[in-house]
Amino acid sequence: MKKLLLIVLFSLFFGSGFAAEWDFNKNCQQAYTATLSLKFDAADSLLTIEKAQNPANVCVDFVENYRDFLEIFISEDIQLFERRELLKNQRLQRFEKLGAGEPFKNFGLAAINLQWAFSRLKFGEYFKAAFEIRRAYLLLEENRQLFPGFAPDLLGSGVLNALIGAVPPKFNWILQLASMQGSVEKGRAQLYDLLHASQSNPKLKIWQEEALFYLSFIELNLAASPESAVKLLEKFDEIDSKSNLMVYARVNILMKNGSNDQAAQLLASRSQDHSVYRFHYLDYLQAETLLRKLSPEAKAFYQQYLNDFKGKNYRTDAIRKIAWISLISGDSTAYKAQIKQVLKETPGDVGADKDALREAEGSLVYHPVLLKTRLLFDGGYYDAATKLLRQVNPENLNIHDRLEYYYRLGRIMDESGDSQKALDCYAQTLDLGAESKYYYPANAALKSGELYEQQGNFKQAKYFYNRCLKLDPESYSNSIHQKARAGLLRLP
Repeated sequence: MKKLLLIVLFSLFFGSGFAAEWDFNKNCQQAYTATLSLKFDAADSLLTIEKAQNPANVCVDFVENYRDFLEIFISEDIQLFERRELLKNQRLQRFEKLGAGEPFKNFGLAAINLQWAFSRLKFGEYFKAAFEIRRAYLLLEENRQLFPGFAPDLLGSGVLNALIGAVPPKFNWILQLASMQGSVEKGRAQLYDLLHASQSNPKLKIWQEEALFYLSFIELNLAASPESAVKLLEKFDEIDSKSNLMVYARVNILMKNGSNDQAAQLLASRSQDHSVYRFHYLDYLQAETLLRKLSPEAKAFYQQYLNDFKGKNYRTDAIRKIAWISLISGDSTAYKAQIKQVLKETPGDVGADKDALREAEGSLVYHPVLLKTRLLFDGGYYDAATKLLRQVNPENLNIHDRLEYYYRLGRIMDESGDSQKALDCYAQTLDLGAESKYYYPANAALKSGELYEQQGNFKQAKYFYNRCLKLDPESYSNSIHQKARAGLLRLP
């Protein structure tokens, strides 16, 4: 009799008669905030309480799935991915039990699909990821029609529209087959709408950090104006978040806009609390900020990243950067020994790793002065980079180094505000390297397009964006071409 009673109770709670609900109460909101702060243990404790108090609340599934996504994405742990994937369908089934009049039903179903799609992309499961992205898109489109004023949908829709808008033209047929349409500007506008709404509506404030995080990616990788990314930093200051995810987003903006000292300071002061899940990539970024100052102290942080991070991305590049430290210190023998260590590592999928592997496999050794110039430029130390570059006579350089010389000079002129000199140097880079496989000509074409776009000369901008897409560099081609495609889509 007792056994029968237990079966009946189990069926009522977890069987087909289970009545799900969405109650984004204090426990769940605090757990969600803790998850974004990478305080997974604290989030788990809150969710355990919520499960006991309200077993029907699918907010638990939403937050737990988010936690799994962040942990998988940060760690790149394939075994963790495989274990947690078993929970996906259970969570979807619980959300499916929500009533048709609940706008958070499709919102949650879309979020779970989208997060698993991004996780799959880490491990090369592109077909399944594409299916989940399409599923998320259709769910959010349906929600938009059912609940047109439902602001939280702007999170997923904003991300999807931006990503769909950046898909290469040769793959547009896939979007047409999947009935998906979007643009970078539409996605960007949706996320800004949610961000602004969250500042005036207390009920939407909970989504503020997430919207800001996605906008930082879009502004850096898909928008034309670097000023818009810098302006976004004001929003980070307003929310005053100590989350290491927010540190990561802010540091990326600072580093890509020549504010290396600020980025280094932010990384040095980030939370090292043991209750916060380790985000090893921040060690790599800290090493990068030090290397851009030509500081040998960078080596310790690259080594720490290699010791602690068990994923694959940026490990190869970290080994190469340790070799660079020897090269810029004048020890070419140590450089040659260290760069060979790259060949013992499986490269990641990022452009920096592929570039490191090509450097190790080839006979190319970077010119020490040009390498220092590159690092100083990346850090925003334009005066110091210019002084170094003046020590070099381009006529005495080989083809690679001459290409890099004109490209670096163009980048310095560009960031220093001398657009015409920048365009002249970019033109020299393109003329000299039209047949080369180095990334300098392709990026010179991209930067020329961006300058002409900012000047309102859309005809020339279109010409250089298209010229960029015709070049096929061995390094960084995906990111360079993505930005060129985004540029063409922005043009009238």
